[in-house]
Amino acid sequence: MITYLDIAKRLLRKFKKYKISQIPREENEKEDALSKLASATTCTRSKAIPVAHLAKPSTAEPMETMIAEIRPNPGDWTTQLRKYLEENILPGNAVEAKRIKYMSTRYTILKGELYRRGFSKILQRCVAGEEANKILKDVHSGVFGNHIGGKSLAHKVLRQGFYWLTLLAKAQQFAESCKTCQKIANDIRQPPELLRSLTSPWPFNMWGLNLIGPMPTGTKGGAKHAIVAMDYFTKWVEAEALVHITEVNTTNFVKRNILYRFRIPSIIVTDNGTQFNNKKFREMCEEYKIANYYASPTHPQTNGQTKAVNKVIKHTLKAKLEAKKGSWADKLPEVLWAYRTTARSSTGETPFALEFGTEAVIPTETTFTSPRVQLYNPEHNVNMMLQNLDELEKVRDRAQVRNAVYQQRAARYYNSHLRVRRFQIGDLALRRVSPNTKDKSAGSLADKWEGPYIIKGIAGHGAYMIARPEGSLVPQPCNAQYLKIFYP
Repeated sequence: MITYLDIAKRLLRKFKKYKISQIPREENEKEDALSKLASATTCTRSKAIPVAHLAKPSTAEPMETMIAEIRPNPGDWTTQLRKYLEENILPGNAVEAKRIKYMSTRYTILKGELYRRGFSKILQRCVAGEEANKILKDVHSGVFGNHIGGKSLAHKVLRQGFYWLTLLAKAQQFAESCKTCQKIANDIRQPPELLRSLTSPWPFNMWGLNLIGPMPTGTKGGAKHAIVAMDYFTKWVEAEALVHITEVNTTNFVKRNILYRFRIPSIIVTDNGTQFNNKKFREMCEEYKIANYYASPTHPQTNGQTKAVNKVIKHTLKAKLEAKKGSWADKLPEVLWAYRTTARSSTGETPFALEFGTEAVIPTETTFTSPRVQLYNPEHNVNMMLQNLDELEKVRDRAQVRNAVYQQRAARYYNSHLRVRRFQIGDLALRRVSPNTKDKSAGSLADKWEGPYIIKGIAGHGAYMIARPEGSLVPQPCNAQYLKIFYP
């Protein structure tokens, strides 16, 4: 009955409008008797009522038939050439026949095998299918294979006396997908994304923090490290020698040298080390409503401006200390003073002038009597300093413009070497081996790439969340500079 009902519903869809009514049993006796007549065991059948026996249910759906054309196997790329050279049979298509005749001038049959005459006069046996793949594998990574690149692999196969039409493309694909080759490949030096520089809209709004060390054990309490902070607008630098790198020391440094001396910043940029990425440091940032930006461990260039200051500090310390390296902590204030009173290339101004509005008087001016020291007038000096403070906003605006031009110039150079690498969620990628994950026992023969990892999310600005093959997520995002696509 279900089948009858389905057919009835399907037929009803053809009507624009219909009405279904229930007929009382007493008004439907004749139709009911007629429906039972054929199935009755004994009955007197009238000749006026014919009864037909159906071999199959009237509700059976008609069988659908489909005619499929079975075409003969065309064979591989050598089939038509063989037919023409051995039996003088050409394809029915005129264009294809002309192509086969033209190609055949460089082919011949020897002992039942098809050979190609190379330009180097070397006979190359024509192969196809699985045999071609086996030849590629043996030449590339067999006993005498040396994991060469695609073009060199194709050339070597030709030199060994084998040929097929798609040799170069197949060789490049094979070399590209070799897992061993991908893991030992050289680092990719070209940047994968456009350069994005960090800028601060006004003084002391954004600071970068970093560490220097380990240093020679200092005479000042045995200090072995230094913590450095730089303001992104004025380039003003604060630094202190540390005996131990602890969350208490780093938090107190920020309070003592930034919050209590200048103002509460909006942003602090640090690396991802535990000395900054800890509960106490984060609680301090939350208390003072400071946004804390952490640089990825695999992309410390995010905090590159502070790292550049570190290089200057270390270079100046080397020049000042000479053989007395242990007294670096005593010389650190001198180095900071020298840095603060030197004009920076990015702003064209000294950090001291951008902070206080006037250039600092350095010892050279008092020792050799500079004009402003020799002609010093207290009253005139006060007026000039007030005037400098009035013009400080304009000086800072000019410095900000110079800094923007400097960053644009750096970005043009950086972006000129760009090699865009972007990944989609679900892609397989290899990650550059870091010093922490490098196989120490392998020495200089260690793999340069590890993985494959799975791209799980896009963190933005060229950074991606990745997961290990078993599914566990790597905690920190990885920059595209340290990733490359994996070809399985």
